[in-house]
Amino acid sequence: MRLLCLATAASCLGGVALAQPSPEPKDGKLVIPITITPTAAPKPLSRYYLTPQYIDMQPGNRIPTFMKASMEQQNFFAKEPADQRQKWNELPLADLPVDEIKKSSVIGGLAYRKNFQDFREGSGRPLSDVDEAARLTQSDWQVWFNVRRDGVGTLLPEVQRMRELASVLKVRMRYEVKTGDFEKAAYSARTFYGLSSAFETHPTLICMLVGIAIESIGLGVVEEMIQQPGCPNLYWSLTEMPAEVFNSRTASQGERVILHAHFKPLTESVVMSDAELKKMTDTIDLILTMADEGGNGAKKGPKPSEKFAELAKDEKKVTELRKELIAAGRKADAVNQFPALQVVLAHNLLRYDILLDEFYRVMQLPHPDAIKLAAESEAKLKEESDALLAKGLLPTITKVKGAHTRIQQRVAYLRVIEAIRLHAHENGGKLPEKLADIKLPLPKDPVTGKDFEYGVKGDVATLTGGGPEAGTPITRVYEIRLKK
Repeated sequence: MRLLCLATAASCLGGVALAQPSPEPKDGKLVIPITITPTAAPKPLSRYYLTPQYIDMQPGNRIPTFMKASMEQQNFFAKEPADQRQKWNELPLADLPVDEIKKSSVIGGLAYRKNFQDFREGSGRPLSDVDEAARLTQSDWQVWFNVRRDGVGTLLPEVQRMRELASVLKVRMRYEVKTGDFEKAAYSARTFYGLSSAFETHPTLICMLVGIAIESIGLGVVEEMIQQPGCPNLYWSLTEMPAEVFNSRTASQGERVILHAHFKPLTESVVMSDAELKKMTDTIDLILTMADEGGNGAKKGPKPSEKFAELAKDEKKVTELRKELIAAGRKADAVNQFPALQVVLAHNLLRYDILLDEFYRVMQLPHPDAIKLAAESEAKLKEESDALLAKGLLPTITKVKGAHTRIQQRVAYLRVIEAIRLHAHENGGKLPEKLADIKLPLPKDPVTGKDFEYGVKGDVATLTGGGPEAGTPITRVYEIRLKK
């Protein structure tokens, strides 16, 4: 896998085909029927936490151990067994063939240490390595040198390996849920979180999105789990999860490193030769072409280098750009000596940096505020016909922010559902008439910043969060029934 296109990173999630198909959305709404059994919270709560706990963690780097898990078992990860596991993952839980899965080496020696109560003993592979890696304290991908040197040409072969691990882990966790072994399923959920959160330290948005997708897959199995009779209530386990769920800071900031790997000369106060400028424009043509092909297909028309050359002929425009470079902190003596083409290119990079800063600020804001500012930034960018680098390489702010917020919303939905289940357990098996009747702290909808919408009609409660009108693709609507 190569880091080709930063601007269309969100579209790369299509390659993470690990989750079972959801019902088809209709009119922008995804209706999800869910049946739950009123159940109390477990004691101690920590038996069913969904994130790795400090008591189980060890010093070390997760990434090599994750890689070892897949490299030791090449036959296990070959196409035929991988395709079979994918088919299992697409089945409804009720149709999951537990006997076949048990014979497939996903369960048993390959899946666990010999003694489940003592994960330090035995030699089960490969998922025991995944379990171990998820509980190590550090995630060093050792790619900083690569992205600084190779930029958008950085190779990311390890990412595909991590996707494969998630697919196997999902089969195991669904098997545990189907067979009613909820403590082991919670252990697998913690491994899922350790696997996905390893991507928090990767300096690329595409890998951040893969990490978010992996955690979403794990939460999808949790959603199946809470519907099974006998599953302990997971309200406090979901509450224990980090509020942000996934930290996006490193990935966001890595984008600048990736682009500056190619355009560092444009940030320096040195006059560039015609040969150096030709090499730079050739690089820009190549990168923007790759970015466009990674998105919506190659565009027809003049090459970026031709547009830059044409702009450099406009003396009045070049004079304005020189002034803007100097106002931004560049040394006047040097800028005034730049060839016209160097001025145009350096200013293009400046506009990219300015607009990328607007992307950063949006990522750190609550979703309702972020979407408003993102729309303003994206509208501004459309009006800047000459900002070719920004237009071709800036991430789509609303898509990236939306993906980050949806994982937070997924946890919030589950928290509210489990609060409803706990309320029903404590109130004679009855649904609350309104969310305010629940005597537990309830999360706001991260998409809207407001309470979730809730109503009861007959024996069905409806839980609705923000969707298309708030900057995300669909509105999830849970139709909640209690199992008598």
